[in-house]
Amino acid sequence: MIAQPSYSISVADEAAWDRLVARFPDRTVFHTMAWLKTASAVHGLKIVLAQAHQCVGDAIAPRRAGINACSLNGQCEPVAVWPYLEMKKGPLRVIGSPLPGWSTAYMGPLFASGADVSGIMSAFLNDRLFRRYAYCACKVIDRSRPIDLSQFGFLQVMKFDTYLIDLTQPQETLWANLKGECRTRIRKAQKLGIEVQIEPGPEFIDDYWAMSIETFQKSNIQPTHNKQFVQEMWARLQPQRRVHAISAFVGGERAGTLMLPFDDQTMYYWGGASFLKYRDLPAHNLLHWEAICLAKQHGLKEYDFISTIGGPGRFKKTFGPRTIDMATHWERSPSRLLGALKKRYQSYLLKRRRVHA
Repeated sequence: MIAQPSYSISVADEAAWDRLVARFPDRTVFHTMAWLKTASAVHGLKIVLAQAHQCVGDAIAPRRAGINACSLNGQCEPVAVWPYLEMKKGPLRVIGSPLPGWSTAYMGPLFASGADVSGIMSAFLNDRLFRRYAYCACKVIDRSRPIDLSQFGFLQVMKFDTYLIDLTQPQETLWANLKGECRTRIRKAQKLGIEVQIEPGPEFIDDYWAMSIETFQKSNIQPTHNKQFVQEMWARLQPQRRVHAISAFVGGERAGTLMLPFDDQTMYYWGGASFLKYRDLPAHNLLHWEAICLAKQHGLKEYDFISTIGGPGRFKKTFGPRTIDMATHWERSPSRLLGALKKRYQSYLLKRRRVHA
């Protein structure tokens, strides 16, 4: 008789986390320890690194952190990971992977190719790591397979699509895929003498933050992130060569900057801003084209604009990307507090972003 697999849930070793995450095809830079520590430091969150092993025969995966081997007889393989960040609101425990307002594009559970998603999710949610919470939110990457969490009491809140550029194409093809208006603006930026530089250190952050304030003030709101997040991201990802900041200079002055975290597969357009006095110059067309070329030089497979919506979405579309259904935001609460918690948290986010005269 063939032994049926079972799933054992445990806490992964922090030191081995990035090597573990690298096993899963849908991994992103937002799943890495450097990013988790960035969000944790800025928002005062507790990091939890849940992992699932598939155990066959008499194998038993120990629950102690850092133990990946199975005991007794049988085989045990890691089939999923689920990092989340925990916060307390009074007596209430809230877990997010991620929550809105954490400046984190993707997270959620990751599954091995061919894994039994339903069985693994059941094991996760029945484990003590996922019990006794008032509210749980996660954004599941489901671009490669449908993942339905409604059977576990989750409510589907929103689907997220994104613009992606396939960097495995020749650079000549990438250039040809640009809309004519985009190519024209890139050439114009070059003729105007706009120079693009990769930032070597954190000195750009003060300018980038000032640009961000100006950019969002047009809509009478504050940036979606704070200055500390940029500082923490740079301090934690840059030593690992997992983030670039590239800036456009006009007459020796920084005019615009892009923040571009990346992993071994994808570069992400996390943020960009410019000073208002340079807004009419085509600096950002040139910046994104240089970022696309830089990502290709790194041997990456994709350039992810992260979203498609609004005016910025129309601008991104001029670079000839394809639209991908990337992830789904799910929510779950075992109590009737879900609505109240959501409204309170959303009110907090809006209040935090409102610009006071």
